[in-house]
Amino acid sequence: MNRVVKLVSIFRNGAGKSQTWSLSNPDTTKTPSQIKGLLGELAQLNLFQKDGIRLFETVVSAKYVETIETTIFEEEPVTR
Repeated sequence: MNRVVKLVSIFRNGAGKSQTWSLSNPDTTKTPSQIKGLLGELAQLNLFQKDGIRLFETVVSAKYVETIETTIFEEEPVTR
């Protein structure tokens, strides 16, 4: 079994539409206000644009998404 955690956040872009951004293996010890502040800083950097529209203008929400992967079977690689 393998546990995978992602931080999935929703931003509003410069056109007022939703933009999703996720981060694998985030620091889950951060408080909600710390995470909101860090995501707000990401939005302020103005790094990402598409067709002249800022992709991450304001942070709207964030959540942790946890997935558990369980291998059912795994074959050995075939050698030629």
